[in-house]
Amino acid sequence: MEKRVQELLVEFGVEAEGADRAGLITQLAVRVVEAERELERNAAELTAATENAVAAAKVGDLRTTVRGDLLAAVSSKAATVDAALSKVAERRTALALVAESVKVNRAG
Repeated sequence: MEKRVQELLVEFGVEAEGADRAGLITQLAVRVVEAERELERNAAELTAATENAVAAAKVGDLRTTVRGDLLAAVSSKAATVDAALSKVAERRTALALVAESVKVNRAG
């Protein structure tokens, strides 16, 4: 996690402010990394659900109840991935806004 936090601090140009581990910039970067990890977990679950659906289709088990269960599982996982994507975007936006404010204050 530490490596990814550092990468974000460099990406947003606030490495110096990131030295304060309890500071807002670092905490926002940590939240971005947490959201990215959640996204990765959810994406892996979606992949597994999709693979299960494909496997069931290949063996020819396409009863209405099976199809419905598979569709529900994949749709639910897809919705979770979508929510996780939104969370990453929101947290990156928050970090970007604060980083921009820090840079403006640093220059002024």
